[in-house]
Amino acid sequence: MAMLKYNLIPKPNFYKTLDGTYTVSSGTKVLCAEEFLTAGNYLTAYLKTSPVSTEGAIKFKKVGGMEPESYKLKVSPKGIFVEASDARGAFYGAVTLKTILMQATKKEGKAVVNGLLIQDAPQYSYRGVQMDESRHFFGVKTVKQVLDMMAMLKLNTFHWHLSDDQGYRIESKVFPLLNSVGSTRKYAGLQGFGFKHRGGEYSHYYKQEEIREIVAYAKKLHITVIPEIDVPGHTLAMLAAYPELSCTGKKIEPACENGILEDILCAGNEEVYTFLEKLFQELCSLFDGPYFHIGGDEAIKGHKLWEKCPKCTSVMQAQGLKSPKELQGYFMTRVNAMLKKYGKTCIAWNDCINDNFDSSIICQYWFPNNLAAVRKQASHRDFILSPENYFYFDEKYARVSLKKVYKFNEVKVGFAGVGQHIRGIECEHWSEWIDTDSALQFAMFPRLFAVAEVGWTKLANRRYRDFYKRLAWYKTYLNKIGINYSRLEKGRAATRQVIPYHFGADGKEYKKSEELKAKESF
Repeated sequence: MAMLKYNLIPKPNFYKTLDGTYTVSSGTKVLCAEEFLTAGNYLTAYLKTSPVSTEGAIKFKKVGGMEPESYKLKVSPKGIFVEASDARGAFYGAVTLKTILMQATKKEGKAVVNGLLIQDAPQYSYRGVQMDESRHFFGVKTVKQVLDMMAMLKLNTFHWHLSDDQGYRIESKVFPLLNSVGSTRKYAGLQGFGFKHRGGEYSHYYKQEEIREIVAYAKKLHITVIPEIDVPGHTLAMLAAYPELSCTGKKIEPACENGILEDILCAGNEEVYTFLEKLFQELCSLFDGPYFHIGGDEAIKGHKLWEKCPKCTSVMQAQGLKSPKELQGYFMTRVNAMLKKYGKTCIAWNDCINDNFDSSIICQYWFPNNLAAVRKQASHRDFILSPENYFYFDEKYARVSLKKVYKFNEVKVGFAGVGQHIRGIECEHWSEWIDTDSALQFAMFPRLFAVAEVGWTKLANRRYRDFYKRLAWYKTYLNKIGINYSRLEKGRAATRQVIPYHFGADGKEYKKSEELKAKESF
Protein backbone atom coordinates (compact mmCIF):
# COMPACT_ATOMS: atom_id res chain seq x y z
CA MET A 1 0.00 0.00 0.00
CA ALA A 2 1.35 3.40 -0.98
CA MET A 3 2.37 6.01 1.55
CA LEU A 4 -0.55 8.18 2.67
CA LYS A 5 -0.20 11.76 1.42
CA TYR A 6 -2.85 12.85 3.92
CA ASN A 7 -2.99 12.31 7.66
CA LEU A 8 -6.03 10.08 8.16
CA ILE A 9 -7.08 8.48 11.46
CA PRO A 10 -8.31 5.80 11.38
CA LYS A 11 -5.96 4.63 8.66
CA PRO A 12 -7.76 3.32 5.56
CA ASN A 13 -7.38 -0.39 4.96
CA PHE A 14 -6.55 0.14 1.27
CA TYR A 15 -5.05 3.28 -0.22
CA LYS A 16 -3.53 3.98 -3.64
CA THR A 17 -2.19 7.19 -5.19
CA LEU A 18 -3.43 8.18 -8.64
CA ASP A 19 -2.12 10.68 -11.16
CA GLY A 20 -3.56 14.16 -11.39
CA THR A 21 -5.54 16.42 -9.08
CA TYR A 22 -9.05 17.76 -8.65
CA THR A 23 -9.94 21.23 -7.40
CA VAL A 24 -12.76 21.81 -4.91
CA SER A 25 -14.27 25.15 -3.91
CA SER A 26 -17.36 26.53 -2.22
CA GLY A 27 -18.91 26.45 -5.66
CA THR A 28 -18.49 22.69 -6.03
CA LYS A 29 -21.76 20.77 -6.09
CA VAL A 30 -22.34 17.84 -3.77
CA LEU A 31 -24.67 15.39 -5.49
CA CYS A 32 -26.17 12.45 -3.62
CA ALA A 33 -29.23 10.25 -3.38
CA GLU A 34 -31.75 11.19 -0.68
CA GLU A 35 -30.73 8.24 1.50
CA PHE A 36 -27.16 9.59 1.51
CA LEU A 37 -28.26 13.07 2.52
CA THR A 38 -26.49 13.01 5.90
CA ALA A 39 -23.21 12.42 4.06
CA GLY A 40 -23.94 15.27 1.65
CA ASN A 41 -24.94 17.63 4.45
CA TYR A 42 -21.77 16.79 6.40
CA LEU A 43 -19.65 17.92 3.46
CA THR A 44 -21.66 20.98 2.48
CA ALA A 45 -21.61 22.25 6.07
CA TYR A 46 -17.82 22.31 5.81
CA LEU A 47 -17.64 23.68 2.25
CA LYS A 48 -20.40 26.24 2.89
CA THR A 49 -21.43 25.34 -0.62
CA SER A 50 -23.10 27.71 -3.03
CA PRO A 51 -23.09 25.44 -6.10
CA VAL A 52 -21.91 26.84 -9.44
CA SER A 53 -22.34 24.77 -12.59
CA THR A 54 -18.80 25.43 -13.78
CA GLU A 55 -17.12 24.36 -10.53
CA GLY A 56 -17.58 20.59 -10.89
CA ALA A 57 -19.13 18.16 -8.43
CA ILE A 58 -18.57 15.60 -5.71
CA LYS A 59 -20.80 12.64 -6.46
CA PHE A 60 -22.15 10.00 -4.08
CA LYS A 61 -23.40 6.82 -5.70
CA LYS A 62 -25.23 3.85 -4.21
CA VAL A 63 -23.91 0.48 -5.38
CA GLY A 64 -24.89 -2.99 -4.31
CA GLY A 65 -22.80 -5.69 -2.69
CA MET A 66 -20.46 -3.65 -0.50
CA GLU A 67 -19.87 -4.51 3.18
CA PRO A 68 -21.83 -2.60 5.86
CA GLU A 69 -20.23 0.80 6.63
CA SER A 70 -17.71 0.39 3.79
CA TYR A 71 -17.01 2.98 1.11
CA LYS A 72 -14.91 3.65 -1.98
CA LEU A 73 -13.45 7.12 -2.54
CA LYS A 74 -11.81 8.06 -5.84
CA VAL A 75 -10.21 11.39 -6.71
CA SER A 76 -9.03 11.96 -10.28
CA PRO A 77 -9.00 14.83 -12.80
CA LYS A 78 -12.49 13.65 -13.82
CA GLY A 79 -13.97 14.33 -10.37
CA ILE A 80 -14.52 13.00 -6.88
CA PHE A 81 -16.70 9.93 -6.47
CA VAL A 82 -17.89 8.15 -3.31
CA GLU A 83 -19.55 4.75 -3.53
CA ALA A 84 -21.33 2.85 -0.77
CA SER A 85 -24.14 0.39 -0.23
CA ASP A 86 -25.52 2.00 2.92
CA ALA A 87 -25.87 5.46 4.45
CA ARG A 88 -23.16 4.87 7.06
CA GLY A 89 -20.66 3.89 4.39
CA ALA A 90 -21.45 7.03 2.40
CA PHE A 91 -21.10 9.10 5.57
CA TYR A 92 -17.67 7.66 6.35
CA GLY A 93 -16.62 8.41 2.78
CA ALA A 94 -17.68 12.01 3.41
CA VAL A 95 -15.75 12.06 6.70
CA THR A 96 -12.58 10.89 4.95
CA LEU A 97 -13.02 13.40 2.16
CA LYS A 98 -13.62 16.28 4.55
CA THR A 99 -10.40 15.45 6.45
CA ILE A 100 -8.52 15.36 3.15
CA LEU A 101 -9.99 18.70 2.10
CA MET A 102 -8.91 20.23 5.39
CA GLN A 103 -5.31 19.22 4.61
CA ALA A 104 -5.29 19.81 0.86
CA THR A 105 -3.12 22.50 -0.74
CA LYS A 106 -5.05 25.75 -0.99
CA LYS A 107 -4.81 28.05 -4.02
CA GLU A 108 -6.92 31.20 -4.28
CA GLY A 109 -9.40 29.83 -1.77
CA LYS A 110 -9.71 26.49 -3.52
CA ALA A 111 -8.50 23.06 -2.36
CA VAL A 112 -6.34 21.04 -4.75
CA VAL A 113 -6.78 17.35 -3.94
CA ASN A 114 -4.23 14.79 -5.10
CA GLY A 115 -5.48 11.78 -7.02
CA LEU A 116 -6.19 8.75 -4.86
CA LEU A 117 -8.25 5.62 -4.43
CA ILE A 118 -9.43 4.45 -1.00
CA GLN A 119 -11.41 1.26 -0.44
CA ASP A 120 -12.27 0.91 3.20
CA ALA A 121 -14.34 -1.04 5.70
CA PRO A 122 -14.15 -1.32 9.51
CA GLN A 123 -12.52 -4.06 11.53
CA TYR A 124 -15.37 -4.03 14.07
CA SER A 125 -19.06 -3.17 13.70
CA TYR A 126 -19.15 -1.70 17.24
CA ARG A 127 -16.76 1.20 17.96
CA GLY A 128 -17.83 2.85 21.16
CA VAL A 129 -17.21 5.70 23.58
CA GLN A 130 -18.74 5.80 27.07
CA MET A 131 -19.45 8.87 29.20
CA ASP A 132 -20.47 8.75 32.86
CA GLU A 133 -22.77 11.63 33.77
CA SER A 134 -24.01 10.29 37.08
CA ARG A 135 -20.82 11.22 38.92
CA HIS A 136 -20.30 14.40 36.90
CA PHE A 137 -22.84 16.14 34.67
CA PHE A 138 -21.42 17.74 31.50
CA GLY A 139 -24.46 18.98 29.58
CA VAL A 140 -25.71 19.18 26.00
CA LYS A 141 -22.90 21.30 24.53
CA THR A 142 -20.14 18.99 25.80
CA VAL A 143 -21.94 15.83 24.67
CA LYS A 144 -22.38 17.27 21.17
CA GLN A 145 -18.69 18.15 21.04
CA VAL A 146 -17.81 14.55 21.93
CA LEU A 147 -20.22 13.28 19.25
CA ASP A 148 -18.60 15.57 16.66
CA MET A 149 -15.16 14.15 17.43
CA MET A 150 -16.52 10.61 17.38
CA ALA A 151 -17.96 11.19 13.89
CA MET A 152 -14.63 12.57 12.66
CA LEU A 153 -12.99 9.34 13.85
CA LYS A 154 -15.68 6.96 12.53
CA LEU A 155 -16.73 5.89 16.05
CA ASN A 156 -20.34 4.81 15.89
CA THR A 157 -21.70 4.12 19.40
CA PHE A 158 -22.20 6.49 22.33
CA HIS A 159 -22.73 4.63 25.63
CA TRP A 160 -24.38 7.09 28.03
CA HIS A 161 -24.14 6.16 31.73
CA LEU A 162 -27.03 8.15 33.20
CA SER A 163 -27.85 6.52 36.54
CA ASP A 164 -25.70 5.38 39.43
CA ASP A 165 -25.30 5.79 43.19
CA GLN A 166 -24.34 9.44 42.79
CA GLY A 167 -27.29 10.64 40.73
CA TYR A 168 -30.15 9.89 38.34
CA ARG A 169 -29.77 12.15 35.28
CA ILE A 170 -32.91 11.83 33.12
CA GLU A 171 -36.17 13.65 33.67
CA SER A 172 -38.92 11.21 34.66
CA LYS A 173 -42.52 12.34 34.43
CA VAL A 174 -43.69 8.94 35.70
CA PHE A 175 -41.44 8.94 38.79
CA PRO A 176 -40.69 12.62 39.58
CA LEU A 177 -38.88 11.81 42.85
CA LEU A 178 -36.07 10.40 40.73
CA ASN A 179 -35.30 14.04 39.93
CA SER A 180 -36.37 16.00 42.99
CA VAL A 181 -34.50 13.53 45.25
CA GLY A 182 -32.38 11.19 43.11
CA SER A 183 -30.74 13.87 40.95
CA THR A 184 -29.38 15.84 43.92
CA ARG A 185 -26.53 15.08 46.29
CA LYS A 186 -25.10 17.14 49.14
CA TYR A 187 -21.63 17.57 47.67
CA ALA A 188 -20.10 17.60 44.21
CA GLY A 189 -17.68 14.83 45.17
CA LEU A 190 -14.40 13.99 46.86
CA GLN A 191 -11.15 15.92 46.83
CA GLY A 192 -8.42 13.63 45.48
CA PHE A 193 -8.41 10.10 46.85
CA GLY A 194 -9.17 11.17 50.41
CA PHE A 195 -12.45 11.78 52.19
CA LYS A 196 -12.64 15.56 52.05
CA HIS A 197 -15.74 16.76 50.26
CA ARG A 198 -15.56 19.48 47.63
CA GLY A 199 -18.25 21.76 46.30
CA GLY A 200 -21.76 22.36 47.56
CA GLU A 201 -25.07 20.79 46.62
CA TYR A 202 -24.93 19.13 43.21
CA SER A 203 -28.21 18.85 41.29
CA HIS A 204 -28.47 18.10 37.56
CA TYR A 205 -30.48 16.07 35.08
CA TYR A 206 -31.39 16.18 31.40
CA LYS A 207 -34.87 17.28 30.40
CA GLN A 208 -36.58 14.83 28.07
CA GLU A 209 -36.43 17.31 25.19
CA GLU A 210 -32.65 17.56 25.70
CA ILE A 211 -32.34 13.77 25.53
CA ARG A 212 -34.28 13.76 22.25
CA GLU A 213 -32.13 16.61 20.93
CA ILE A 214 -28.91 14.71 21.60
CA VAL A 215 -30.27 11.43 20.18
CA ALA A 216 -31.33 13.26 17.00
CA TYR A 217 -27.96 15.02 16.76
CA ALA A 218 -26.14 11.69 17.08
CA LYS A 219 -28.38 10.10 14.47
CA LYS A 220 -27.30 12.68 11.87
CA LEU A 221 -23.71 11.61 12.59
CA HIS A 222 -24.64 7.90 12.31
CA ILE A 223 -23.94 7.37 15.99
CA THR A 224 -26.17 5.03 18.01
CA VAL A 225 -26.93 6.22 21.55
CA ILE A 226 -27.14 3.49 24.20
CA PRO A 227 -28.49 4.57 27.61
CA GLU A 228 -27.31 2.76 30.71
CA ILE A 229 -29.52 2.42 33.77
CA ASP A 230 -27.41 0.31 36.11
CA VAL A 231 -29.37 -2.32 38.08
CA PRO A 232 -29.66 -3.94 40.60
CA GLY A 233 -26.55 -2.40 42.21
CA HIS A 234 -25.30 1.16 41.79
CA THR A 235 -28.87 2.27 42.50
CA LEU A 236 -28.51 4.49 45.58
CA ALA A 237 -30.00 7.49 43.75
CA MET A 238 -33.09 5.45 42.83
CA LEU A 239 -33.43 4.10 46.38
CA ALA A 240 -33.07 7.57 47.88
CA ALA A 241 -36.14 8.55 45.87
CA TYR A 242 -38.06 5.31 46.47
CA PRO A 243 -36.62 3.50 49.53
CA GLU A 244 -39.43 0.93 49.44
CA LEU A 245 -37.61 -0.66 46.48
CA SER A 246 -34.70 -1.79 48.70
CA CYS A 247 -34.52 -4.86 50.92
CA THR A 248 -34.48 -2.77 54.10
CA GLY A 249 -36.71 0.19 53.23
CA LYS A 250 -34.35 2.47 55.15
CA LYS A 251 -34.06 6.15 54.28
CA ILE A 252 -30.84 6.90 52.36
CA GLU A 253 -29.37 9.69 50.21
CA PRO A 254 -27.59 9.74 46.86
CA ALA A 255 -23.91 9.04 47.43
CA CYS A 256 -21.26 11.73 47.52
CA GLU A 257 -18.46 9.21 47.95
CA ASN A 258 -17.22 6.71 45.38
CA GLY A 259 -16.75 2.96 45.44
CA ILE A 260 -18.92 -0.15 45.68
CA LEU A 261 -21.85 0.40 48.05
CA GLU A 262 -24.13 -2.13 49.70
CA ASP A 263 -27.66 -0.89 49.01
CA ILE A 264 -29.37 -2.64 46.13
CA LEU A 265 -32.77 -3.15 44.52
CA CYS A 266 -34.73 -5.97 46.18
CA ALA A 267 -34.84 -8.93 43.79
CA GLY A 268 -37.72 -10.52 45.70
CA ASN A 269 -40.06 -7.51 45.68
CA GLU A 270 -42.61 -7.50 42.84
CA GLU A 271 -42.99 -3.73 43.24
CA VAL A 272 -39.42 -3.39 41.94
CA TYR A 273 -40.30 -5.11 38.66
CA THR A 274 -43.47 -3.01 38.30
CA PHE A 275 -41.39 0.14 38.88
CA LEU A 276 -38.74 -0.87 36.34
CA GLU A 277 -41.34 -1.84 33.74
CA LYS A 278 -42.92 1.63 33.89
CA LEU A 279 -39.55 3.38 33.98
CA PHE A 280 -38.17 1.48 31.00
CA GLN A 281 -41.33 2.12 29.01
CA GLU A 282 -40.80 5.85 29.56
CA LEU A 283 -37.10 5.67 28.71
CA CYS A 284 -37.55 3.60 25.56
CA SER A 285 -39.70 6.37 24.13
CA LEU A 286 -36.66 8.70 24.34
CA PHE A 287 -34.03 6.41 22.80
CA ASP A 288 -34.84 4.99 19.37
CA GLY A 289 -31.73 2.81 19.07
CA PRO A 290 -31.86 -0.98 19.33
CA TYR A 291 -29.77 -1.34 22.51
CA PHE A 292 -30.19 -0.72 26.24
CA HIS A 293 -27.46 -1.20 28.85
CA ILE A 294 -28.70 -2.67 32.14
CA GLY A 295 -25.39 -2.64 34.03
CA GLY A 296 -25.34 -5.51 36.51
CA ASP A 297 -21.80 -4.84 37.72
CA GLU A 298 -20.41 -4.76 41.25
CA ALA A 299 -23.58 -5.97 42.96
CA ILE A 300 -21.65 -8.36 45.19
CA LYS A 301 -22.00 -6.31 48.42
CA GLY A 302 -25.74 -6.15 47.90
CA HIS A 303 -25.87 -9.93 47.66
CA LYS A 304 -25.30 -9.99 51.42
CA LEU A 305 -28.55 -8.05 51.88
CA TRP A 306 -30.36 -10.48 49.60
CA GLU A 307 -29.22 -13.38 51.80
CA LYS A 308 -30.90 -11.73 54.80
CA CYS A 309 -34.02 -10.52 52.99
CA PRO A 310 -37.15 -12.72 53.47
CA LYS A 311 -38.55 -11.69 50.08
CA CYS A 312 -35.32 -12.55 48.27
CA THR A 313 -34.81 -15.87 50.04
CA SER A 314 -38.43 -16.77 49.33
CA VAL A 315 -37.91 -16.22 45.59
CA MET A 316 -34.65 -18.19 45.68
CA GLN A 317 -36.46 -21.13 47.28
CA ALA A 318 -39.41 -20.94 44.90
CA GLN A 319 -37.16 -20.74 41.82
CA GLY A 320 -34.64 -23.34 43.03
CA LEU A 321 -31.80 -20.82 43.07
CA LYS A 322 -28.74 -21.82 45.07
CA SER A 323 -26.99 -18.48 45.53
CA PRO A 324 -27.43 -14.69 45.31
CA LYS A 325 -25.44 -14.84 42.08
CA GLU A 326 -28.13 -17.06 40.59
CA LEU A 327 -30.77 -14.69 41.99
CA GLN A 328 -29.10 -11.85 40.08
CA GLY A 329 -29.35 -13.96 36.95
CA TYR A 330 -33.08 -14.33 37.61
CA PHE A 331 -33.39 -10.56 38.18
CA MET A 332 -31.48 -9.60 35.02
CA THR A 333 -33.41 -12.11 32.92
CA ARG A 334 -36.68 -10.49 33.99
CA VAL A 335 -35.29 -7.04 33.18
CA ASN A 336 -34.16 -8.29 29.79
CA ALA A 337 -37.67 -9.63 29.07
CA MET A 338 -39.16 -6.21 29.88
CA LEU A 339 -36.89 -4.42 27.45
CA LYS A 340 -37.37 -7.02 24.72
CA LYS A 341 -41.02 -5.98 24.59
CA TYR A 342 -39.85 -2.53 23.50
CA GLY A 343 -37.53 -3.92 20.84
CA LYS A 344 -34.33 -3.53 22.82
CA THR A 345 -31.32 -5.84 22.97
CA CYS A 346 -29.73 -5.67 26.40
CA ILE A 347 -26.07 -5.26 27.31
CA ALA A 348 -24.62 -6.14 30.74
CA TRP A 349 -21.16 -6.07 32.31
CA ASN A 350 -19.24 -9.36 32.41
CA ASP A 351 -18.95 -9.71 36.19
CA CYS A 352 -22.65 -10.60 36.45
CA ILE A 353 -23.19 -12.74 33.35
CA ASN A 354 -23.31 -16.54 33.48
CA ASP A 355 -25.03 -19.40 31.67
CA ASN A 356 -28.38 -18.51 33.25
CA PHE A 357 -28.55 -15.30 31.25
CA ASP A 358 -30.53 -15.18 28.02
CA SER A 359 -28.09 -15.64 25.14
CA SER A 360 -29.44 -12.48 23.48
CA ILE A 361 -27.86 -10.34 26.24
CA ILE A 362 -24.59 -8.87 24.99
CA CYS A 363 -21.69 -9.15 27.42
CA GLN A 364 -19.42 -6.15 27.92
CA TYR A 365 -16.06 -7.37 29.17
CA TRP A 366 -14.22 -5.03 31.54
CA PHE A 367 -13.04 -6.98 34.58
CA PRO A 368 -10.56 -9.87 34.31
CA ASN A 369 -12.12 -12.15 36.92
CA ASN A 370 -12.66 -15.81 36.04
CA LEU A 371 -11.50 -15.18 32.48
CA ALA A 372 -11.94 -18.78 31.35
CA ALA A 373 -15.66 -18.65 32.16
CA VAL A 374 -15.96 -15.26 30.46
CA ARG A 375 -14.27 -16.52 27.29
CA LYS A 376 -16.64 -19.48 27.24
CA GLN A 377 -19.57 -17.06 27.13
CA ALA A 378 -18.19 -15.57 23.90
CA SER A 379 -19.02 -18.76 22.03
CA HIS A 380 -22.78 -18.30 22.52
CA ARG A 381 -23.33 -14.57 23.03
CA ASP A 382 -21.97 -11.34 21.50
CA PHE A 383 -19.18 -9.46 23.27
CA ILE A 384 -17.96 -5.87 23.52
CA LEU A 385 -14.37 -5.59 24.74
CA SER A 386 -13.57 -2.82 27.24
CA PRO A 387 -10.75 -4.25 29.35
CA GLU A 388 -9.96 -1.87 32.18
CA ASN A 389 -6.19 -1.99 31.66
CA TYR A 390 -6.52 -0.88 28.00
CA PHE A 391 -9.66 1.24 27.72
CA TYR A 392 -10.44 2.89 31.07
CA PHE A 393 -9.51 6.50 30.40
CA ASP A 394 -10.18 7.77 33.92
CA GLU A 395 -6.85 6.07 34.64
CA LYS A 396 -3.42 7.65 34.36
CA TYR A 397 -1.43 7.70 31.15
CA ALA A 398 1.30 5.99 33.19
CA ARG A 399 -1.02 2.99 33.44
CA VAL A 400 -3.01 3.26 30.19
CA SER A 401 -0.59 4.93 27.82
CA LEU A 402 -1.37 6.03 24.28
CA LYS A 403 0.89 3.30 22.90
CA LYS A 404 -0.69 0.63 25.09
CA VAL A 405 -4.17 1.55 23.82
CA TYR A 406 -2.91 1.37 20.25
CA LYS A 407 -1.27 -2.01 20.78
CA PHE A 408 -4.53 -3.63 21.94
CA ASN A 409 -5.78 -6.73 20.20
CA GLU A 410 -8.16 -9.52 21.18
CA VAL A 411 -5.42 -12.04 21.86
CA LYS A 412 -3.87 -9.87 24.57
CA VAL A 413 -7.02 -10.16 26.68
CA GLY A 414 -7.59 -13.84 26.02
CA PHE A 415 -10.04 -13.73 23.11
CA ALA A 416 -8.57 -15.72 20.27
CA GLY A 417 -10.92 -18.67 19.94
CA VAL A 418 -12.65 -19.75 16.77
CA GLY A 419 -16.36 -19.01 16.82
CA GLN A 420 -16.21 -16.21 19.40
CA HIS A 421 -18.65 -13.37 18.80
CA ILE A 422 -16.74 -10.10 19.22
CA ARG A 423 -18.75 -7.08 18.09
CA GLY A 424 -16.10 -4.52 18.88
CA ILE A 425 -14.45 -2.27 21.44
CA GLU A 426 -15.35 0.63 23.71
CA CYS A 427 -13.39 3.08 25.89
CA GLU A 428 -14.75 4.29 29.24
CA HIS A 429 -14.74 7.72 30.90
CA TRP A 430 -15.88 7.20 34.50
CA SER A 431 -16.24 10.60 36.10
CA GLU A 432 -15.59 10.19 39.83
CA TRP A 433 -12.67 12.58 39.31
CA ILE A 434 -13.25 13.78 35.75
CA ASP A 435 -15.17 16.86 36.85
CA THR A 436 -14.59 19.53 34.18
CA ASP A 437 -14.70 19.71 30.39
CA SER A 438 -10.93 20.18 30.23
CA ALA A 439 -10.37 17.15 32.49
CA LEU A 440 -12.65 15.06 30.26
CA GLN A 441 -10.76 16.18 27.16
CA PHE A 442 -7.44 15.46 28.86
CA ALA A 443 -8.57 11.91 29.66
CA MET A 444 -10.05 11.34 26.22
CA PHE A 445 -7.38 12.80 23.93
CA PRO A 446 -5.14 11.72 22.33
CA ARG A 447 -6.13 8.17 23.42
CA LEU A 448 -9.41 8.34 21.50
CA PHE A 449 -7.44 8.47 18.23
CA ALA A 450 -5.84 5.14 19.11
CA VAL A 451 -9.24 3.65 19.91
CA ALA A 452 -10.55 4.81 16.54
CA GLU A 453 -7.71 3.15 14.64
CA VAL A 454 -7.90 -0.08 16.68
CA GLY A 455 -11.66 -0.22 16.03
CA TRP A 456 -11.46 0.46 12.30
CA THR A 457 -8.08 -0.57 10.87
CA LYS A 458 -7.10 -4.20 10.52
CA LEU A 459 -4.25 -5.27 12.80
CA ALA A 460 -2.00 -6.11 9.83
CA ASN A 461 -2.26 -2.50 8.60
CA ARG A 462 -1.45 -0.85 11.94
CA ARG A 463 1.98 0.54 12.84
CA TYR A 464 2.39 2.71 15.91
CA ARG A 465 5.19 4.88 14.49
CA ASP A 466 3.13 5.60 11.38
CA PHE A 467 0.05 6.35 13.52
CA TYR A 468 2.04 8.73 15.69
CA LYS A 469 3.23 10.72 12.68
CA ARG A 470 -0.34 11.12 11.45
CA LEU A 471 -1.48 12.10 14.94
CA ALA A 472 0.59 15.32 14.78
CA TRP A 473 -1.89 16.96 12.40
CA TYR A 474 -4.82 16.06 14.66
CA LYS A 475 -3.10 17.57 17.68
CA THR A 476 -2.75 20.83 15.77
CA TYR A 477 -6.44 20.60 14.90
CA LEU A 478 -7.42 20.01 18.54
CA ASN A 479 -5.36 23.02 19.56
CA LYS A 480 -7.07 25.12 16.91
CA ILE A 481 -10.60 24.27 18.08
CA GLY A 482 -9.72 24.59 21.78
CA ILE A 483 -9.80 20.97 22.92
CA ASN A 484 -7.39 20.17 25.74
CA TYR A 485 -5.42 17.03 24.92
CA SER A 486 -2.80 15.48 27.18
CA ARG A 487 0.81 16.32 26.45
CA LEU A 488 1.77 13.32 28.57
CA GLU A 489 1.24 10.05 26.74
CA LYS A 490 3.19 7.50 28.75
CA GLY A 491 5.01 6.91 32.02
CA ARG A 492 6.25 4.21 34.30
CA ALA A 493 3.80 1.34 34.53
CA ALA A 494 1.75 1.59 37.70
CA THR A 495 1.84 -1.30 40.15
CA ARG A 496 -1.22 -2.57 41.96
CA GLN A 497 -0.26 -0.50 44.99
CA VAL A 498 -0.31 2.76 43.03
CA ILE A 499 -3.62 4.63 42.73
CA PRO A 500 -4.49 4.33 39.02
CA TYR A 501 -6.71 7.42 38.64
CA HIS A 502 -5.45 10.73 37.34
CA PHE A 503 -7.86 12.90 39.45
CA GLY A 504 -8.72 15.24 36.60
CA ALA A 505 -7.48 18.81 37.06
CA ASP A 506 -6.17 17.89 40.54
CA GLY A 507 -3.86 15.19 39.18
CA LYS A 508 -0.11 15.41 38.72
CA GLU A 509 -0.31 14.31 35.08
CA TYR A 510 -2.85 17.02 34.27
CA LYS A 511 -0.73 19.70 35.93
CA LYS A 512 2.42 18.51 34.15
CA SER A 513 0.55 18.55 30.84
CA GLU A 514 -0.52 22.15 31.49
CA GLU A 515 3.11 23.10 32.12
CA LEU A 516 4.16 21.53 28.83
CA LYS A 517 1.26 23.18 26.98
CA ALA A 518 2.32 26.62 28.24
CA LYS A 519 5.74 26.16 26.60
CA GLU A 520 4.32 25.28 23.17
CA SER A 521 4.07 27.54 20.15
CA PHE A 522 1.95 26.70 17.11
